[in-house]
Amino acid sequence: AESLLPHMVPSQSTRWDEATQKVVSYEKVGVLSTQIEGGEAGYKASPRLVEYIVTLTTHLSHKLNQVLPDAFHLSGQEQTNKLAVCLGDGSYYDKHIDNLGGGDAADEGDRRKLTALLYIQPPGSHDGQPEYPNEKVEDDPRGGYFRAYDVPEEGDVTCIAPRGDRLIMFWSDALVHDVSPSYAPNGDADRRWALTIWFIADKSGVIRATDAAIEERHFGSASIGKG
Repeated sequence: AESLLPHMVPSQSTRWDEATQKVVSYEKVGVLSTQIEGGEAGYKASPRLVEYIVTLTTHLSHKLNQVLPDAFHLSGQEQTNKLAVCLGDGSYYDKHIDNLGGGDAADEGDRRKLTALLYIQPPGSHDGQPEYPNEKVEDDPRGGYFRAYDVPEEGDVTCIAPRGDRLIMFWSDALVHDVSPSYAPNGDADRRWALTIWFIADKSGVIRATDAAIEERHFGSASIGKG
């Protein structure tokens, strides 16, 4: 992944802007990202990441489709992805939902249904620290913790450390989450690397719109973000 750093650009996201009443793009501070491409050039640049994405997209979707209701079925051919690195200096992700829902009936709509997040820090990056579900942001000065809101119950916040080789999966159109400020006290080795793969719904019209009560509880009149 580090070999791709020279080709990474400031990570983009979107949020609702109250002033203009429109969804606007913005750059995440201290976060760089790139998309892992297929084909000969993409494979040459990052063969292991390409193989991982193809394998996970094909096999995990097949396994999940055997147990999920039809409305949750995932494509085994389509996906979108992002490799991102938090450089430190307090870089973070705003609270957001990856796919705010609606508008997926047409081919150009957002049909991201399931998010798979893989941390690619070195193995053992958080050895000796409390294990899930007892992890807390204050456990580690490097920060960069994934925080899931209303998990397991409404009002709860579950913190998950960015341990190397850890895989987190959640519904793209449902989970409110963010990333706590990330620091690199020991330099480049402490940077938070993550590969995100978004699985695409096999059908259109199945992406859930954001529940009004959830939107009010977590975002109020603030700009609701989209990953």
